[in-house]
Amino acid sequence: MQIKLILLLTLLGMGQMLPAQKGNFPVARVETTINYPIEGAFEYMVPMDLEHIFTPYKNLPGIDSTSNEEPWYYPGMHRTIYFDDGSTSQEYLLTVTPHSGFTYKVVDFTSPLRGLVKQINGQWTFTESKTGSTYISWAYEFEPKHFIARFLINTVVKKRIKVPMQNALNIMKEELESGQLYPYERRVGNW
Repeated sequence: MQIKLILLLTLLGMGQMLPAQKGNFPVARVETTINYPIEGAFEYMVPMDLEHIFTPYKNLPGIDSTSNEEPWYYPGMHRTIYFDDGSTSQEYLLTVTPHSGFTYKVVDFTSPLRGLVKQINGQWTFTESKTGSTYISWAYEFEPKHFIARFLINTVVKKRIKVPMQNALNIMKEELESGQLYPYERRVGNW
């Protein structure tokens, strides 16, 4: 038992000194097909209020609110994300290509992720089918801080985050297909 503990502590110490391998970062991906035109799906999903679609799951907090006062839609926008456990992160909208996709990055975590992740790169891709439905792929690419973080992200974090990601997609899919659309009532700040 003591040997295992010493080995673990040694590996953890090395993890702080050895950077993560460059490139080929761990990716969590979810997908869905929505029976809805691509333009409408894109316009509805990009500015979605995160507190509407991200609820707590196991030890992952839900989103309480975000700091943006305007709809999230233009490259260069920045917002603070307030989680319901009191932690925060910063999000930057990098690109918006109507009606095919958008990218963003999430950094400066105050949650336990701060010890594992430098940043998360988000990417949404929208593809129109011949029947008029819309295929959506959403990916989180995790840039680990060190090689042990890469292992933990691959074995724990990726699996855990896919459930709230898929739930978020399912909420928006159901709303679009049913016609019962979310009213976009902005909540600003952590209150």
